[in-house]
Amino acid sequence: MGHSDVDWIAEKASELLMDKVEEAPLDEEDINLAFEIFAEPRLKKISDSFSDKSEYTEAANKIRVKLHEVAKELNEEHWGEKQ
Repeated sequence: MGHSDVDWIAEKASELLMDKVEEAPLDEEDINLAFEIFAEPRLKKISDSFSDKSEYTEAANKIRVKLHEVAKELNEEHWGEKQ
């Protein structure tokens, strides 16, 4: 699995959250949307680089964790909210 690819996908999906946080505090729906719109299609495109389904799942989970971390940080910065 290309870790740099997964990191890039996580970073770019996080950018969607950066735009959205200006409107309102981020929630689980926003995180899911960022994953479904940006991350999931790109993960599927590089799925051949994963050795098996568990490695794909591990990459997807890594991206979701990163999105949750970014959402928490952005909410604290923009709205003073801890999630």
